[in-house]
Amino acid sequence: MPVAAQAQVPPLEFYGELPTIEDAVVSPSGDYTALLNTSRGERVITVLDAIGNPVKQLAVGDAKVRGIEWVGEEAILLLRTETGRTTRRFGNEKVEWWRGNVIPLDDSREVVSIFANQRYVANAILGFYGIRNISGRWKGYFGGLRKGRASGERARILDFAPALYEVDLLSGDVDQIAYAPDYPTIRNWLVDANGKVGAALNINQESGDWRIENADGTTVARGRQPSGDIGLSGFGVDGESIIYRYFDAATQRNRFMHVSANGQTSREVWQDTEISKFVRDPQSASIMGIMTTGAKFDLDDKEKQARLQNVYDTFSNRKGIGVDVVGYSADMRAVVVSTSGNFDSGTWFRFEPENGTRAILGLERLAIQGPAIGQVSEFSYTAQDGVELQGILTLPPGRKPKDLPAIILPHGGPNAHDELRFDWWAQAFASRGYAVLQPNFRGSTGRGRAFLQLGDGEWGRKMQTDKSDGLKALAEAGIVDAGRACIVGASYGGYAAVAGVTIERGIYRCAVAVNGVFDLKRSLDWRITGARDIFRRAAEQQFGKETDLEAISPTNLADKADAPILLIHGRDDTVVEYEQSVLMEDALEDAGKSVELLALDGEDHFLSQPATRKAMLKAAVEFVQRHNPPN
Repeated sequence: MPVAAQAQVPPLEFYGELPTIEDAVVSPSGDYTALLNTSRGERVITVLDAIGNPVKQLAVGDAKVRGIEWVGEEAILLLRTETGRTTRRFGNEKVEWWRGNVIPLDDSREVVSIFANQRYVANAILGFYGIRNISGRWKGYFGGLRKGRASGERARILDFAPALYEVDLLSGDVDQIAYAPDYPTIRNWLVDANGKVGAALNINQESGDWRIENADGTTVARGRQPSGDIGLSGFGVDGESIIYRYFDAATQRNRFMHVSANGQTSREVWQDTEISKFVRDPQSASIMGIMTTGAKFDLDDKEKQARLQNVYDTFSNRKGIGVDVVGYSADMRAVVVSTSGNFDSGTWFRFEPENGTRAILGLERLAIQGPAIGQVSEFSYTAQDGVELQGILTLPPGRKPKDLPAIILPHGGPNAHDELRFDWWAQAFASRGYAVLQPNFRGSTGRGRAFLQLGDGEWGRKMQTDKSDGLKALAEAGIVDAGRACIVGASYGGYAAVAGVTIERGIYRCAVAVNGVFDLKRSLDWRITGARDIFRRAAEQQFGKETDLEAISPTNLADKADAPILLIHGRDDTVVEYEQSVLMEDALEDAGKSVELLALDGEDHFLSQPATRKAMLKAAVEFVQRHNPPN
């Protein structure tokens, strides 16, 4: 295996910086590209013309931006979140509230804030259903909660679930176009090209009964899904027929069904096909086709299919590079592509498939380039029970891949997966001399439903040993020294890190858990407060219905910990409550074990703030270096 040239090691804080480019979208015509940039911890939207000249900059500040969308060629819709609390009726829990701001390119026009200062709608977005051009006006479609008041009372939330609203994105005018369902039903919609509800999915949260209605309110499909594993995928290419997905318990696989607009015909589509992503019409909810896991496209429009295939064939010809089509114009003649991996810490391009013209929009990490980037590759191995597994291996720059100290870095979710790309956390450890394995253990996505379900009931069991089996395989290959390993992770990965030194023992020298969950029963009870039966049944499937959660909760196994543990947690985490790390710290201290807890003020589950993200990285790396020196 080749060794990269020795390069000066960048300061650790450079790895913790938010990427210089976080998102990019092409305008419908393809004439403009909007970039979401980060500079000195603040975000700016930069608008470029077709040849890359900047034509506008829009200040965003330190908002936690979750996405940007074009409003025609006239404005940018900025989607962001703010940490807040629900009303007493909904449990007074801490949540991430979604907000939306429409920022015009014309400075003479005012910024529009979605649902702000509305008399009858609460100031929060609960679902985004797209942007449509209706009679020359750009309209956005959002879920929202009705509010009202009796005489002399404060405004209160009237409904259990969101209604659907149409918002004029350049004036802020709001119209309700679909009602909220009655308790205990939840409802999702598809909005057609004319701004009308073309489909509605209703799910009874107690029984799991579901039905799909068409534009006329006629039921065109129905069934029962006890865990609520059913969803609207989009319209067919005609813009009226409906495609939906559900999990078929009899065959143990996802099924995609295509039903005609009147409900008279129904057929299964994409059978026995592993779908990587849908290719959607950017101006409607229509699905134009799919990309398979082998990066092959299948679209009804073969011209557009050829353009997208050209993109992947052009950019995926470098070994160890991940490619992602981020966005495209309506005709797919202009495409935004991001790449990262070997010798590439993140590069964004505008590409025109018809003539092969490409232009670099920017680099994600200017200070981490070339030989400073650790080599990335796929690493295949076999679990103890014979299951074939794969992970992403990042090697330290300039060091021979022999008897290296190791970091096992499992992803969160656990229903997620790591890909062949530059990973800032893995690269940070690699830059300090560690080989980093990100195992795609059973229960990970990316390999189909059957592999995903192998993780059901395996928290702390086979999902856990899949990670240490990866360490063992690396040691057998001579790449790492199995006696010099730590385990590090966030969210579910944080659980796996602490489980690695409590449920498993004698393997790791230390563990670092960021925003981790450790008392499974308490966390489950917190998450399902006020939730209905479909959530409980889904949780039972993942954990195993008969599983003793206390037996696989690290808080109950603190006395078995055989290595130092660092806990890091954001105080504004709304996914895994901060209390989980406090409970774990208390249990370890009571057992006389070595533990440290770092609280990140103002930080959420996703490490959205640059200062606290860098503080996390500094603490994690220094802790590992102290207990598992790289030399």
